[in-house]
Amino acid sequence: MPEPLVVVASRQWKLRLLAQEAAEMEEMARQWLSVEQALEAQISALAHEFGEREREGKVVSAAALYRLERYQRLRGQAEEEFLRYGEWAAGRIADEQRVLVRQGLDDYAQSVRLTYQSGGQFGAFFDRLPVEAVEYLVGLAGDGKPVGDLLKRRLRFDPGDSQSAAATWARAVDTLVQGTAQGRNPRRTARDMAGGLAGGLNKALEIARSEQIRAYREAGRNQWQASGVVSGQRRLATHDGRVCAACLADEGHVYSIDEQLPDHTSGRCTGVPIVKGMPAVQWTAGEAWFRQQPEATQAAILGRGRLDAYRAGAFGFGDLVTRTEDPVWGAGIVPTPLKQLAA
Repeated sequence: MPEPLVVVASRQWKLRLLAQEAAEMEEMARQWLSVEQALEAQISALAHEFGEREREGKVVSAAALYRLERYQRLRGQAEEEFLRYGEWAAGRIADEQRVLVRQGLDDYAQSVRLTYQSGGQFGAFFDRLPVEAVEYLVGLAGDGKPVGDLLKRRLRFDPGDSQSAAATWARAVDTLVQGTAQGRNPRRTARDMAGGLAGGLNKALEIARSEQIRAYREAGRNQWQASGVVSGQRRLATHDGRVCAACLADEGHVYSIDEQLPDHTSGRCTGVPIVKGMPAVQWTAGEAWFRQQPEATQAAILGRGRLDAYRAGAFGFGDLVTRTEDPVWGAGIVPTPLKQLAA
């Protein structure tokens, strides 16, 4: 069946958001090059100095590396560069949040009008919230603290925090030690180590994606609350081979407009309004859409193990949803592990 106007429009808005996101991710990646360039000479010098140990028959280990003065200087410089990048990224994320707050107010107000049109009515009049009413969303993370603080936590080399850049740095160090022990050319080892530091960029991109779409959805949810005509929202998932299995299984689920739409990092879902006095908007969603897809698409979404178990009747489609709670990201959903589904 043809999709209602509000669903068609919501999908178009999501495509626009993805295009904006892609442009910003490219800009953030370009800016990251300055981090790699600032560290390039030190990494290369360290790789050559450490390589001399291997050629002289000395012990090549992480402990030996940690004792080198050049290593200590590089580690300190790397953390400074990571945090400097985090300060820049925090400002860039806040700028984009400001843009998306305006778009969220506009799009969610329009979604109410389109719901009325889908039901053959012109719609009720309601005030559009002023941007100032939701400016508090700009520059904040899901835990209500500044995005810059979240970036600093993620980009600091804190061994006691599994979510920090310490793991990224440890992998880069391991690359240097293993490459040297295997007698690789120091230039190649230096390139591999520098490439391994991109985990810091990935953390920043994850925060940017998640916090910006959250600002967009939260601004829109505030608009729905203020309208007085919206009583709830239903999840609208992205219909492609990359859709999260949990999001697809949860599609159409009703949520209060007094709660955030549960999601996961870098999620692409949005909500369809439930407008008072109007029939519920209907579209081919969740399992019904999934069953219409070719096997290759189904396997891409569920994974071969889950798909085989699902076809064998080991679990229901709704069982794919596992609800989570994170101190930063808030309420979320993730695909249920195959082991748990099979049990």
